[in-house]
Amino acid sequence: MIRTLIVDDEVKGRLFIRQLCEKFEPRIKVQAEAANAAEALEIISLEPPDLVFLDIEMPGMSGIEMLRTIGQISFEVVFVTAFNQYAVEAFRLGAVDYLLKPVHPADLRQAIDRVEKNLSLVHKTPLADVARNFGQPFSKITIPSLNGFEFIDFKDIMFLESDSNYTLFHLKDGKKITATRTLGDFEELLENHGFFRIHKSYIIRLEAIRKYIKGEGGVVVMEDGTEIDVSRRKKESFLDRIKL
Repeated sequence: MIRTLIVDDEVKGRLFIRQLCEKFEPRIKVQAEAANAAEALEIISLEPPDLVFLDIEMPGMSGIEMLRTIGQISFEVVFVTAFNQYAVEAFRLGAVDYLLKPVHPADLRQAIDRVEKNLSLVHKTPLADVARNFGQPFSKITIPSLNGFEFIDFKDIMFLESDSNYTLFHLKDGKKITATRTLGDFEELLENHGFFRIHKSYIIRLEAIRKYIKGEGGVVVMEDGTEIDVSRRKKESFLDRIKL
């Protein structure tokens, strides 16, 4: 089931989408409704949905402004609006679809097909789409933590450390974040952003290395003084990566 939040300042608008989904879309489970962006942001922070049906023109903060406030989203967005002039901006912000009121069941079905496809890709590579930045070069990673999500700049990460089924993110300011994913889940996502797995228990940001000490595998010294062993198996590919 696709956990869904409906955001619309009009009661009739929310009811219409709910009833449309109940009648034509068994894949949808409406878990919450919000009458404005502020309510929606609170719901999202407490119980992140898979999908948000989002109105555009609402008092206080529009749907477009709401997405800009979030910056990077961890859910799919389908705009449902009576106004067609915002479509370009909506898609630029990463919307899956843009439906004009009144919504036809066939258009709803097509939108949910796209949502389902995107969610299946996220399931196969669970962190890749979570970190997306809507077609722009990635600058942040979204870390699923014990309390929700943390949005961290790649450049603020020193290294990652395996902790059984969790991963510890060690940041430049000394802060540590416990991510509810294994180290392996992050490896493929980070390799194109200047990171390298030098050991079964560590992924480091290459630009944060202060020194490399030769040895059987060698040891890297990070900018914060942390010394981390390079495994023998990784030594050759690591030295090739840093051009030594």
